[in-house]
Amino acid sequence: MRTFRSLVLAAGLVAVAGTLLVLAAGTGSAADPFTAGQPSTRSLPLDATGQARAVARLRALGPGLGLPAAARHAAARLEDRVEHATYDEVTGFDAADRAVSVARFELDGRLRTAVRLGWRLGERVGPDVAPAAVPALAERLARSAGLVPIGRPVVTRQQSTGWLVTWPRTVSGVPVVADGLRVTLWSDGSFHSLARSERPLAASPATVIDEARVRALAAAKLDAWFPAPDRGGLTVEQPSLAWVAPNDTFEPALPDAPAATLRLAWVASVRATGPAAGRVEAVELWFDAGDGRLLGGDVLR
Repeated sequence: MRTFRSLVLAAGLVAVAGTLLVLAAGTGSAADPFTAGQPSTRSLPLDATGQARAVARLRALGPGLGLPAAARHAAARLEDRVEHATYDEVTGFDAADRAVSVARFELDGRLRTAVRLGWRLGERVGPDVAPAAVPALAERLARSAGLVPIGRPVVTRQQSTGWLVTWPRTVSGVPVVADGLRVTLWSDGSFHSLARSERPLAASPATVIDEARVRALAAAKLDAWFPAPDRGGLTVEQPSLAWVAPNDTFEPALPDAPAATLRLAWVASVRATGPAAGRVEAVELWFDAGDGRLLGGDVLR
């Protein structure tokens, strides 16, 4: 989903959008929240023992994923205030001191992300892999990294660069937005990148409001934000449940980074036609599934 980070007020129209996280949340500092425009990460102390442990993890990971051998490694501990996470990042460099791989590990050793950088300099590229073989190749690579895919994979051809295979996360049949496992392959089936996201969830509400109330809540917000004739071109589509990270899309006083803990919400997608389509393509409103509070959303302009 394409998103933006600012609140815009123009011609009596409020148009807003927020950034959606892809990677998992962790142990960021709530006492020092991220402010837009600041660097999202900052270094924390990591002693020699911690650096050696992080490098060993990347060395162990490399053969299974087909990462190139590195002449040296650099390890750092980073706090990411956008992702609410602290992790160890290890970069591998070749003999010419070019970065060839990067991996990030949770403090307990679990893999968050791994990337093979560049287009395998000096290596022969094989023929394109058969589409039917892609899911099994991606699963083998994930398992080699100690990750077990859950559910059915979704396979997407990425133009001429290769393949994206995802295992979206669901909880009791409800999607967890942007969570799950992603593996990208080059066109010949070799490894390019991997990312795992599993953010914490709030407790489910004891009672879930119904769709009729969600539609009414969405209509009331649109009535307040969009003057005629734009309002007439905005249609609320079928609401659906999802786990989302509350954001500041419709309330700029909230922290700039989305919340660390996801909440069960009704997602009300709004389609724009007529004059309204000239201002926005679509609006998405997130309402708390228990009490109907607006939790944020997105605007595509």
